[in-house]
Amino acid sequence: MKNNSIRTLDILISILMLILTSPLIVLISLIIFLFNGKPIIFKQTRIGLYGKKFEILKFRTMKNKIFKNENERLTKFGIVLRRLSFDEIPQFFNVLKNDMSLVGPRPLPEENEARIYNQFTELRNKVLPGITGFSQINYTGKRRKLNDKVKLDIKFVENYTLYNYLKILMKTPIVLIIRLIRNKSSVIK
Repeated sequence: MKNNSIRTLDILISILMLILTSPLIVLISLIIFLFNGKPIIFKQTRIGLYGKKFEILKFRTMKNKIFKNENERLTKFGIVLRRLSFDEIPQFFNVLKNDMSLVGPRPLPEENEARIYNQFTELRNKVLPGITGFSQINYTGKRRKLNDKVKLDIKFVENYTLYNYLKILMKTPIVLIIRLIRNKSSVIK
Protein backbone atom coordinates (compact mmCIF):
# COMPACT_ATOMS: atom_id res chain seq x y z
CA MET A 1 0.00 0.00 0.00
CA LYS A 2 2.03 2.90 -1.23
CA ASN A 3 0.84 6.45 -1.44
CA ASN A 4 3.21 8.99 -3.01
CA SER A 5 1.48 11.98 -1.38
CA ILE A 6 1.91 10.40 2.05
CA ARG A 7 5.60 9.74 1.39
CA THR A 8 6.08 13.34 0.24
CA LEU A 9 4.35 14.63 3.39
CA ASP A 10 6.49 12.29 5.53
CA ILE A 11 9.68 13.74 4.05
CA LEU A 12 8.62 17.40 4.15
CA ILE A 13 7.22 17.30 7.70
CA SER A 14 10.21 15.29 9.00
CA ILE A 15 12.70 17.78 7.56
CA LEU A 16 10.68 20.67 8.98
CA MET A 17 10.43 19.02 12.41
CA LEU A 18 14.16 18.26 12.49
CA ILE A 19 14.95 21.88 11.62
CA LEU A 20 12.50 23.25 14.20
CA THR A 21 13.66 20.89 16.95
CA SER A 22 17.39 21.12 16.17
CA PRO A 23 18.10 23.37 19.21
CA LEU A 24 16.14 20.91 21.36
CA ILE A 25 18.02 17.96 19.84
CA VAL A 26 21.35 19.60 20.74
CA LEU A 27 20.16 20.43 24.28
CA ILE A 28 18.75 16.94 24.94
CA SER A 29 21.90 15.30 23.55
CA LEU A 30 24.10 17.48 25.74
CA ILE A 31 22.08 16.75 28.91
CA ILE A 32 22.09 12.99 28.26
CA PHE A 33 25.82 13.02 27.57
CA LEU A 34 26.74 15.15 30.61
CA PHE A 35 24.55 13.33 33.14
CA ASN A 36 24.29 9.79 31.77
CA GLY A 37 27.18 9.39 29.34
CA LYS A 38 27.03 7.50 26.10
CA PRO A 39 25.17 6.35 24.12
CA ILE A 40 22.90 9.33 23.53
CA ILE A 41 20.74 7.50 21.01
CA PHE A 42 19.12 4.18 21.87
CA LYS A 43 18.74 1.75 18.97
CA GLN A 44 16.50 -1.27 18.98
CA THR A 45 15.54 -3.74 16.27
CA ARG A 46 11.89 -3.42 15.29
CA ILE A 47 9.70 -5.01 12.65
CA GLY A 48 8.61 -2.79 9.78
CA LEU A 49 7.02 -2.93 6.34
CA TYR A 50 6.47 -6.52 5.13
CA GLY A 51 8.31 -7.86 8.19
CA LYS A 52 11.60 -6.11 7.36
CA LYS A 53 13.78 -5.44 10.42
CA PHE A 54 15.19 -1.98 11.08
CA GLU A 55 16.84 -0.04 13.90
CA ILE A 56 14.45 2.41 15.58
CA LEU A 57 16.11 5.51 17.02
CA LYS A 58 15.19 7.14 20.34
CA PHE A 59 16.92 9.35 22.85
CA ARG A 60 18.24 7.13 25.63
CA THR A 61 16.02 7.36 28.72
CA MET A 62 17.46 4.51 30.79
CA LYS A 63 20.59 3.90 32.80
CA ASN A 64 23.17 1.55 31.33
CA LYS A 65 22.84 -0.76 34.36
CA ILE A 66 20.29 -3.57 34.33
CA PHE A 67 17.56 -3.53 36.97
CA LYS A 68 14.77 -6.05 37.60
CA ASN A 69 12.15 -3.31 37.37
CA GLU A 70 12.25 -1.25 34.17
CA ASN A 71 10.99 1.83 36.05
CA GLU A 72 14.17 1.75 38.19
CA ARG A 73 16.22 1.94 34.99
CA LEU A 74 14.65 5.22 33.89
CA THR A 75 16.78 8.29 34.49
CA LYS A 76 15.12 11.37 35.97
CA PHE A 77 15.63 13.18 32.68
CA GLY A 78 14.38 10.07 30.86
CA ILE A 79 11.07 10.30 32.71
CA VAL A 80 10.66 13.88 31.49
CA LEU A 81 11.63 12.95 27.93
CA ARG A 82 9.10 10.13 27.83
CA ARG A 83 6.27 12.18 29.34
CA LEU A 84 6.87 14.90 26.73
CA SER A 85 7.41 12.26 24.00
CA PHE A 86 10.70 14.01 23.18
CA ASP A 87 12.51 10.65 23.26
CA GLU A 88 10.79 9.94 19.92
CA ILE A 89 12.31 12.94 18.05
CA PRO A 90 15.14 10.89 16.45
CA GLN A 91 12.49 8.80 14.69
CA PHE A 92 12.15 11.60 12.13
CA PHE A 93 15.46 10.20 10.81
CA ASN A 94 13.78 6.77 10.56
CA VAL A 95 11.05 8.44 8.50
CA LEU A 96 13.62 10.04 6.17
CA LYS A 97 15.28 6.62 5.73
CA ASN A 98 11.85 5.22 4.76
CA ASP A 99 11.91 2.74 7.64
CA MET A 100 8.89 4.51 9.14
CA SER A 101 6.09 6.92 8.29
CA LEU A 102 4.75 9.69 10.49
CA VAL A 103 1.49 7.75 10.82
CA GLY A 104 1.06 3.99 11.00
CA PRO A 105 1.05 1.10 13.46
CA ARG A 106 3.83 1.48 16.06
CA PRO A 107 6.72 -0.83 15.16
CA LEU A 108 7.02 -3.67 17.62
CA PRO A 109 10.11 -5.36 19.04
CA GLU A 110 10.62 -8.85 17.62
CA GLU A 111 9.41 -10.61 20.80
CA ASN A 112 6.10 -8.70 20.74
CA GLU A 113 5.67 -9.22 17.01
CA ALA A 114 5.97 -12.98 17.60
CA ARG A 115 3.03 -12.83 20.06
CA ILE A 116 0.57 -11.56 17.43
CA TYR A 117 -1.55 -13.91 15.35
CA ASN A 118 0.09 -14.47 11.96
CA GLN A 119 -2.77 -12.99 9.91
CA PHE A 120 -2.69 -9.81 12.03
CA THR A 121 1.08 -9.52 11.58
CA GLU A 122 0.69 -9.61 7.80
CA LEU A 123 -2.05 -6.97 7.89
CA ARG A 124 -0.18 -4.64 10.27
CA ASN A 125 2.94 -4.83 8.15
CA LYS A 126 1.27 -3.83 4.88
CA VAL A 127 2.03 -0.18 5.67
CA LEU A 128 5.09 1.51 7.12
CA PRO A 129 5.09 1.66 10.90
CA GLY A 130 4.55 5.13 12.32
CA ILE A 131 5.72 7.54 14.97
CA THR A 132 2.04 7.98 15.80
CA GLY A 133 -1.04 6.03 14.83
CA PHE A 134 -4.66 5.21 15.41
CA SER A 135 -3.80 3.24 18.53
CA GLN A 136 -1.85 6.18 20.01
CA ILE A 137 -4.59 8.76 19.53
CA ASN A 138 -7.14 6.38 21.08
CA TYR A 139 -5.08 5.70 24.20
CA THR A 140 -7.00 6.56 27.37
CA GLY A 141 -4.10 6.18 29.78
CA LYS A 142 -5.23 2.80 31.04
CA ARG A 143 -3.05 -0.26 30.57
CA ARG A 144 -3.99 -2.11 27.39
CA LYS A 145 -3.29 -5.56 26.11
CA LEU A 146 -1.18 -5.98 22.99
CA ASN A 147 -4.15 -7.45 21.10
CA ASP A 148 -6.23 -4.33 21.82
CA LYS A 149 -3.50 -2.17 20.25
CA VAL A 150 -3.22 -4.53 17.30
CA LYS A 151 -6.98 -4.35 16.62
CA LEU A 152 -6.74 -0.56 16.36
CA ASP A 153 -3.70 -0.91 14.07
CA ILE A 154 -5.64 -3.29 11.81
CA LYS A 155 -8.54 -0.83 11.68
CA PHE A 156 -6.10 1.87 10.50
CA VAL A 157 -4.52 -0.38 7.86
CA GLU A 158 -7.93 -1.43 6.52
CA ASN A 159 -8.88 2.25 6.23
CA TYR A 160 -5.50 3.57 5.03
CA THR A 161 -6.18 6.83 3.23
CA LEU A 162 -4.60 10.25 3.01
CA TYR A 163 -7.61 11.62 4.88
CA ASN A 164 -7.12 9.24 7.84
CA TYR A 165 -3.36 9.87 7.79
CA LEU A 166 -3.97 13.65 8.05
CA LYS A 167 -6.68 13.22 10.70
CA ILE A 168 -4.34 11.22 12.95
CA LEU A 169 -1.46 13.60 12.27
CA MET A 170 -3.58 16.61 13.27
CA LYS A 171 -5.04 14.92 16.35
CA THR A 172 -1.69 13.70 17.75
CA PRO A 173 -0.47 17.04 19.22
CA ILE A 174 -3.85 17.57 20.88
CA VAL A 175 -3.74 14.08 22.43
CA LEU A 176 -0.16 14.65 23.62
CA ILE A 177 -1.08 17.95 25.28
CA ILE A 178 -4.15 16.43 26.97
CA ARG A 179 -2.08 13.48 28.17
CA LEU A 180 0.61 15.81 29.50
CA ILE A 181 -1.93 17.94 31.38
CA ARG A 182 -3.56 14.87 32.93
CA ASN A 183 -0.19 13.49 34.02
CA LYS A 184 1.52 16.77 34.92
CA SER A 185 2.49 15.58 38.40
CA SER A 186 4.44 12.67 36.97
CA VAL A 187 6.40 14.80 34.47
CA ILE A 188 8.58 16.59 37.00
CA LYS A 189 9.54 14.72 40.13
